Amino acid sequence: MVVGARKLFTSALGLTLAGSLLGAPTAAGVPTDEARAELSTYGYSDVAVAPDRAPAGSPVQVHGYVGHGSRSPAAGEAVTIHFDPAGSAPRAAVATVTSDDNGWFAATFQPRTSGTYDILRPGEEEDTAQGVRTATFTSREAVLPVRSAVTSNMRNGYKATVRVTVQDVVTRVEPQTVHVDAGILTPGFPGNFSVVETGAYLVNRRSEGRYGVGQVTSATQEPWRTHYSATRTYRLSAVHPAGLYDVVFAGPVAVYTDPWDADLDGTRQDVRIPITRDPITTIWVRRASTTTIAASSTSFTGARNIELRGSVRKVQLISDSVAENRLAPNTALKLYFDPAGPAGPVYTKTVHTNSRGAYRTTVMTSRSGAWIAKYVGTSLQAPSKGSVTVTVR
Repeated sequence: MVVGARKLFTSALGLTLAGSLLGAPTAAGVPTDEARAELSTYGYSDVAVAPDRAPAGSPVQVHGYVGHGSRSPAAGEAVTIHFDPAGSAPRAAVATVTSDDNGWFAATFQPRTSGTYDILRPGEEEDTAQGVRTATFTSREAVLPVRSAVTSNMRNGYKATVRVTVQDVVTRVEPQTVHVDAGILTPGFPGNFSVVETGAYLVNRRSEGRYGVGQVTSATQEPWRTHYSATRTYRLSAVHPAGLYDVVFAGPVAVYTDPWDADLDGTRQDVRIPITRDPITTIWVRRASTTTIAASSTSFTGARNIELRGSVRKVQLISDSVAENRLAPNTALKLYFDPAGPAGPVYTKTVHTNSRGAYRTTVMTSRSGAWIAKYVGTSLQAPSKGSVTVTVR
């Protein structure tokens, strides 16, 4: 059952189209013959990227519609997608895709930099192409592992698909910004343009401090930037629970059932499809740690014993609302030696910090290279490492 409709004159990006091309409707709401003639000649295109902000290298979808006339689909048409990266790198074709019976096309990319996608249709000149044919992507630095996954649901034979993307988090004493990006991958729009009602969010699995399970709600609510992209922004610190967080999408997604207004009544019909609140993916939220290492001598002749020393600090929850970066006693560290050259690090031994969070150990060193101290971390504490380079002449 069709339960909604969108006005014909709004593009998939939320931009106003040349609605005057439809002409003045008759009393019965049917375009005039003159308007029909213009419908058959106007070259329509529309393009978006979803999500339009994401960590570098994570998947995004470039999609849209092409048509002969503002509401007549161009089926089976080869659409060339270009990407113009920010900076000095040149614009280049990145894919050619074929539109389906509704004029819809889509392709997935993993851009590593910000830039602009645009499309070019057969017989089109780049400086005369008509319609909405560009979409901007903003890349974020990918510092930690990126989790990106899709979820779908069906209703009345129509499918709604959503992608969510977020990085793992290492929290510190001071709050940091965490972005949860969402992109709609099917033709339509969010069921509600406020991410309070429709959007992706985090759900903590552990209760800790002043937060119970699922009670981390310190997010900035933002409206959807386009019909296909939105971001929910959190400010997380070490006072928030550590551990696994589920990434969930809540709210309905509208999917067009009549994207080209086949009945010429001035609306695009749609069906609202709920996305279940089941976890789509998970991320690790862990508190930071810091490992240091120094050597008693870093440049010498011939093999000799040198002393390695350092410390481990862990950001810890001290009370319900206070976290501190403290020295960590009785913590195991693995020592590796990475010799100069192509050979990789070799495990040497395990040492432990004393009651003050410091360690000392003696190692024989006969080759140039780097000594590495690694704290492996836990499900609640992030790993860390330090290194010191020595030169043996």
